[in-house]
Amino acid sequence: GEPEWLRERRLAAWRSYESMELPDPSDEEWRRTDVRAIPLEGLRPDTVALTLADSAALQAQGVIFTDLRTAVREHGDLVQKYLGTAVKSGEWKYLALNAALWDGGAFLYVPKDVEVALPVQLTQAIASDGRAVFPRTLIIAERNARVSIIDEAQSADGGAPSFVSGAVEIFAGDGAKVEYYSVNRWGDGVYNFNTVRAMLGRDAEFTGAAAGVGSKLTKMRIDAQMPQPGARTQLLGVTFGSGDQHFDYNTRQEHTGDHTISDLQFKSALTDSASLVWYGVTRINPTAGGSEANQTSRNLLLSEHAKAAPIPILEIEAWDVAKCSHGATAGPVDEDDLYYLQARAIPRETAEQML
Repeated sequence: GEPEWLRERRLAAWRSYESMELPDPSDEEWRRTDVRAIPLEGLRPDTVALTLADSAALQAQGVIFTDLRTAVREHGDLVQKYLGTAVKSGEWKYLALNAALWDGGAFLYVPKDVEVALPVQLTQAIASDGRAVFPRTLIIAERNARVSIIDEAQSADGGAPSFVSGAVEIFAGDGAKVEYYSVNRWGDGVYNFNTVRAMLGRDAEFTGAAAGVGSKLTKMRIDAQMPQPGARTQLLGVTFGSGDQHFDYNTRQEHTGDHTISDLQFKSALTDSASLVWYGVTRINPTAGGSEANQTSRNLLLSEHAKAAPIPILEIEAWDVAKCSHGATAGPVDEDDLYYLQARAIPRETAEQML
């Protein structure tokens, strides 16, 4: 029952999936995460269970907040215009699979000059284990719109492995302000792949935040594209890893318009044999004169076996950059800080949690 344009896109994406190889394990972005070891045999395709926190007030403002399948039927022109233009199916194999098989995910449209006062919330869940799900979310904020979105993913621990390949496309028009918060509470058997990309208009503001708590493995990409002057981006990440969890984040701050600004702050606390990779690229193109950028990654290792590999990269091609900096650390909790807290009758374990 889908329109022909969508059917054609799905079939083209499926052909891409079948023809594409998995990433080269020697590639810098992939060599610390072995995607070939993921157990995919026997997984059953399923639909993500979606819960939307909506209200009549949103509808009265002209805001559209619904599942993506409904949006295809009722707002096809909008979906056709934007879907697949920020996160493209040809980027790598599992994104092609998402573009072919997406079933689940949300659609949010905020008209120009509309401010949504309270955060919009959606919850995506896997109902049972042994599933493969492909959520897709499309967010459009027109000129001078304001909106915050909380996107929470969750499932139960234990049971057979499950697989997630998701994509989130965010469009912030001129002067718009969009905040997007991704909360990963997947169960301990979930192999999670997700790509989030924001396209910013002139003087638009975007905050993208990723909270990583759940999953067996997470490979997440968060990109901000700033082709127009005056755009501002803030990328935030916080991760708490335990057991043998593995988190691999790729970020990109792409400055193309002049006088654009970006700041990245990623922090993690890892214990047991948990591991984290952050591979972040800030690119300031020749047209991005007067721009400012920063990257900071801080990682606490709370056991001898926990690992963190923060990798900041700057690619600067403009000669008149206002400011550009990066920094990364990985190490144990400072013993002097622990001593200070323990000297005030706080047990060591509690002090570590506080720090």
